[in-house]
Amino acid sequence: MRDYVLYLFLLVTIVLLMLAEPVSSQWLMFDRSAIDDGQLWRVLTAHFVHLSPMHLLGNAMGVILLGYIAGRSLSNALGVTLLVWCLSVVGLGLYVFADYLERYVGLSGVLHGLILVAPFVSPFYSRRIAACFLVLIVAKVLWEQSSFYDDMAMVGMIGGRVEANAHLLGTIAGLLFLLAYYLVGYVKGNLGNGQKITNK
Repeated sequence: MRDYVLYLFLLVTIVLLMLAEPVSSQWLMFDRSAIDDGQLWRVLTAHFVHLSPMHLLGNAMGVILLGYIAGRSLSNALGVTLLVWCLSVVGLGLYVFADYLERYVGLSGVLHGLILVAPFVSPFYSRRIAACFLVLIVAKVLWEQSSFYDDMAMVGMIGGRVEANAHLLGTIAGLLFLLAYYLVGYVKGNLGNGQKITNK
């Protein structure tokens, strides 16, 4: 179970907060006026509360998919770092760039970043398969940004509008994290090779 602690944490947290509704959303959701008044935690905590049980179920399935793809590869310091990064980028991004948005809840934006990174850090997927994941997620997000996408299509199911820009921000967070991940790996690799040459 220790290998899946990150995913269990996410699942338990979102379920318990749903059981604590409506109090949990009142104190944790993204609320622009409350954030302006100093309740800065809402930028991060908004991702753990949901509009409805169906909204929760969709994101819970996303967490399970993440756990299936990444396994123990993200149930460590790397996973926690990625989670905090995605929480921060999506939350702050919505606050700064989505000035039309007054209230927001849900984990889907963050999940876009987590799932994008997952196959790249997992030893079970080739770079070609990981790249396919990336292309699919980016294509989905670009479609959501187009005029063909109806962000009100799921209102009857989840209880509100889909915030496509959260998905975009989550994807950007994932891409930036991957860039940093490979850059650090490249630098470490070069430093290691330099030390070997010096030791000779």
